[in-house]
Amino acid sequence: MKALIFPTNTGQGHNICARAVKEYLDTRGAEAKVLDFMNVGKNQKSGFFSNMYDGAVNRVPKFFGALYSIAEHISSPRLNSPIYLLNIVNGRSLLQKINDEKPDVIVCPHMFSMHTVTRLIQKHGLKIPTVGILTDYTCSPFWEENRLDWNIVANQAVADDCVSRGMDRNWIVPSGIPVSARFNRKIPKAEARAAFGVTKETVFAVMGGSMGYGKIPELSAELARRRPDAQVIAVCGTNKAVYEKTKGIENVIALPFIDNVDVLIDAADVYLTKPGGLSTTEAMTKRVPMVITLPIPGGEADNSKHIAGLGMAMSANTIKDSVDAACALFANPAMRQKMIAAQEKHCSVNAARDAGELIIKAGSRQ
Repeated sequence: MKALIFPTNTGQGHNICARAVKEYLDTRGAEAKVLDFMNVGKNQKSGFFSNMYDGAVNRVPKFFGALYSIAEHISSPRLNSPIYLLNIVNGRSLLQKINDEKPDVIVCPHMFSMHTVTRLIQKHGLKIPTVGILTDYTCSPFWEENRLDWNIVANQAVADDCVSRGMDRNWIVPSGIPVSARFNRKIPKAEARAAFGVTKETVFAVMGGSMGYGKIPELSAELARRRPDAQVIAVCGTNKAVYEKTKGIENVIALPFIDNVDVLIDAADVYLTKPGGLSTTEAMTKRVPMVITLPIPGGEADNSKHIAGLGMAMSANTIKDSVDAACALFANPAMRQKMIAAQEKHCSVNAARDAGELIIKAGSRQ
């Protein structure tokens, strides 16, 4: 069985999801190839769209949020959106790649590739089984335009949201957002903390995703000021400016982009993160007390409402509120236990396995 998986670079979450699915398929002896959707064909567009997305989110987040709000209002399963029309331009090159690779199943963990594959189904008679993976805790605008055979979503509440947007419930599988099997393993706190050179008994971890979003220097400094007895570990991602501002703060260990987030989560008593679908899912799979901080307007704000609404995290929109929530959560064992119970109820630890098995089943129907 051969699967083609098509993410692209608008944040790293879609790529992380794609790799998690491939990781599981590899254990089952299936052939899985991950290809950046925007780099299929002669025109390499992934870097351009990635830089445009990062720039909008970091420099003009309110404008980005306003665009998202407009998208929510015009999104419809009956009309082709401007985003859909933009993505179908890639149809010829993607169809050529599919014909060359001859997969048994196609997996789309990104809306862009999902749109183009939908076009290939509707206008070019593509018959290969298709699986979409929604990597947020909300039915993102324009997602309902897809006509893939199955759509994997985070949980039943997200499935209900998709149905309310006009999607057929029979297409939707609420089995969870896939993350790497590394997040199913617990590392002893002492071992995890030693990996970062931590000797203090209390640890707060601050995560800004791959982009270093969320006022990390200010948030880390305020945490360190409020809890001078604790150690703050701040991950600044690929954002060099944020890293330079953070690394000199007393009681704060500033880190650039890291590839052992699973270890960081196990080192933390409380984990503070922006509400990216994959960032939060990785943490909730680890069952860690969590505060969602300063969401990017739009989809991440919706993620925050959903996750906090189900009791899986606390949410905060300011630095002060974020630090207040982190300190209150650390001081209240009952609150932490209740949060972990909500994560166990609404966030599956078997999402990668379940997605992989669905993909294998779909591919076997060829």
